[in-house]
Amino acid sequence: MIKPINIPIAALVVTLLTCSLDVVSGAAAQTQLQNLPSPAPSNSSLSRVVANESGEIYLSWVTQNAGQATLAYSRLSSEGWNTPKEISQGDNWFINWADFPALSVDSRGMVAHWLQISAQGTYDYDIRARFYSRDSQAWTTPKTVHTDGINAEHGFVSMLPLKDGTTLITWLDGRETKHGDPLGAMTLRAGIFDKYGSIVNEWELDHRVCDCCQTSSAMTEKGPIVAYRDRTAQEVRDIFITLLIDGVWTSPRPIHNDNWQIAGCPVNGPSVAAKNEKVAVAWFSAKDDTPKVQLVMSKDNGLSFSEPIVVESPNTNGRVGTAILDSGSIVVSWIDTTEAARIMLSRYDTNGEFLEYTEVARSSASRRSGFPIIEAVGNSVFITWTDISSVPQIKVARIDY
Repeated sequence: MIKPINIPIAALVVTLLTCSLDVVSGAAAQTQLQNLPSPAPSNSSLSRVVANESGEIYLSWVTQNAGQATLAYSRLSSEGWNTPKEISQGDNWFINWADFPALSVDSRGMVAHWLQISAQGTYDYDIRARFYSRDSQAWTTPKTVHTDGINAEHGFVSMLPLKDGTTLITWLDGRETKHGDPLGAMTLRAGIFDKYGSIVNEWELDHRVCDCCQTSSAMTEKGPIVAYRDRTAQEVRDIFITLLIDGVWTSPRPIHNDNWQIAGCPVNGPSVAAKNEKVAVAWFSAKDDTPKVQLVMSKDNGLSFSEPIVVESPNTNGRVGTAILDSGSIVVSWIDTTEAARIMLSRYDTNGEFLEYTEVARSSASRRSGFPIIEAVGNSVFITWTDISSVPQIKVARIDY
């Protein structure tokens, strides 16, 4: 049973915003940015924002106090954020700036995951998850998502609710890195889980992928699409996708051949969004030591993609997000590093024409500032990030287009 975190929170009303400003840039239209009150306490970080199919917004985050980590969430309504509720806590979690808990929500329930240390190795940790059914109004006991039983790295999870009440969970799996001569590579795996956390099906999607770049998933009209960073034997690490169509995963293929050859993981995964037959993928690369955020679009459910659009180069360190509005516009979030780091949004029309950009907030290029996360509802984008100017604090904003 979930219990409220004992944090006094004043009544939060969305219409009573702490800050509101109009941003007009690169287009005739007017865009409004609103900084929302945050339901998270001080010393909070690793936040994500996600919407269910009704457009309700949920915010999750992690707090750390006296060696104890707590994963909590709050739902935004017309009256503001409701009282935060605890999902799980522990003193043996693997806390990482780039690989952090996620919450998946639909009308039937929720799924939440976190990472838990499994052995003495630096990167020996498991993906743990709890499943919440609205029928039972309760969370399951924590479950380990993968079934290999090997003390290795497992993480960089993306979750996607499916129409039948199950959930697709995708993750990087290090089981092959612990045996073989030479040792095997990081793999990409996926599984479908029912509302109680029982596994319905499981697959290996790619036998050799980048070790620590985020995965991303979205629902097309054809079925789920997963985007990730591949890794060849020659250390080329470009972005690949695969789709689940009629129960069969398509062969992994690149969205574009950057041919970025790099000996180590850049810790900078792609972001995929889908709406109806449209798909958009944004990603970071730095071939020839030239940082670049790029965007490709598809009008046939990800079966083919446009030529890349350069969102920004070279003044960026990536950390991208992607969202598609009801209008068909595509929004990409990224970090600008021209001077002090800035969290930016760039918007494009359905044909890839640039419309405008919006500066959301000043930030930091430090790993402690983490990855901003965006989610679209209608023609609005909600964004969350960590402000590290003093004590880490979760921030939330809404941008109306």
